[in-house]
Amino acid sequence: MKDAKVFLIAVLVLVVSGIPLMASEYRADEVIVKFKNRQAQAASAMTLSEERPISIAVDDADRAIAELKSNPDIEYVEPNYVIEAETVPADWPYIGQWADMELESAWNFIDDRGPGEQVIVAVIDSGVDLAHPDLQGALIPGYDFANRDASPEDDAGHGTKVCGILGALGNNGTGIAGVAWDVNMVIMPLKFMKNNDGKTTGNLSDAIDAIYYAVDHGATVINASWGFTSYSRALEDAITYAKDHGVLFIASAGNAGQDNDVSDHYPSNYTLDNIIAVAALDSDGELALFSNYGTNSVDIAAPGVGITTTTLNGAYVSWASGTSFATPFVAGIAAMVLSQSPTLEYASVRNIILNTAVKNAAVPEDLRVASGGCVNAYDALMAEEAYDPSSQATPTPGGSDTAEAPSSGGGGGGGCLIDVTRTTGNYTCFIVFMIMIVLFQINRKKDLG
Repeated sequence: MKDAKVFLIAVLVLVVSGIPLMASEYRADEVIVKFKNRQAQAASAMTLSEERPISIAVDDADRAIAELKSNPDIEYVEPNYVIEAETVPADWPYIGQWADMELESAWNFIDDRGPGEQVIVAVIDSGVDLAHPDLQGALIPGYDFANRDASPEDDAGHGTKVCGILGALGNNGTGIAGVAWDVNMVIMPLKFMKNNDGKTTGNLSDAIDAIYYAVDHGATVINASWGFTSYSRALEDAITYAKDHGVLFIASAGNAGQDNDVSDHYPSNYTLDNIIAVAALDSDGELALFSNYGTNSVDIAAPGVGITTTTLNGAYVSWASGTSFATPFVAGIAAMVLSQSPTLEYASVRNIILNTAVKNAAVPEDLRVASGGCVNAYDALMAEEAYDPSSQATPTPGGSDTAEAPSSGGGGGGGCLIDVTRTTGNYTCFIVFMIMIVLFQINRKKDLG
């Protein structure tokens, strides 16, 4: 009996110490609900063209979730998590050259072949500086889900940095060049995060709405430079909707320096095959110290330390760092491939990008991502020809009949870990209470005994 008591006390200690006091913050006045059928949804006075999850206002989220779970008309109900952009400090101490992604050779390849068919990349973020001179002509109309209007003006800066890395104009005599500057690519800015007292935050429900909007309005690539630690069925449903419509979803792996095979990070950890999860490299081609990794859950790496890119008020920033800004490198290369072979399915584009990852010979250790290497633009374009028999051109790197490479710093990725915290005190107290009851019963039997 004494051994049993000691064992239970040990379990109690482990349980209490193993459960974080804070996990994912969520709104107290809203929940996300998915109805089982259209009739039930119509009865709620909130109809949609598809049976999608919706956010509804409530007086108390915890109580509403408990009550709605027993409703036979509801498929699931979950908190409306708060998502916060958390970039790595701009003065991250790395200098030097980026790992060679052969971007210049890829630009030469595009120059020989032409800009190709139009590709729409949706950047679901904090919006964009709509008047930035280095993004003029690269943007198409988007939407602001944070303020519910048609002007996704960036008041935080994070989205503008992502857009610059992806598609800032090249060879225009100013600023920088984005990864896909010479591709027939346009950016659809979809805002769900905004500046809230110095923090860049947004609601999960708005991010979900933005995904559906992107798919319904023609995007073939979605850039999601954000993430959080709580599983959401509604978010997974939205990315599944993108998958079912042939849309590639590029997600940042996160900036906690953690192994995502062990610790969850979403949306990068969903196992859907239209997702590419991106880690960040430093200028030596090594995994950045802040970057999340995972040989099963993180797919590929891209530059993500000390990036020069666009920012608010028509300006530029020189030291944006994080997996957030590594992600648009991959999204831009996906746009390159799709511009040349628009009939390729998302799975083929994903395979091309992962199978052409290049390991840095100077870094013998494993990068701890599934592909084991850094994204390579030129090799991806060359592999695209094997997937698409209609491709004809076979330019060689550094050939004489090539385009002039833009004089700028396109480059890696500003980091944004979307770290959400939800109080789990009720769950912890329940476990402690149950264990205390067991201990009480043991002691009672001993006393009677």
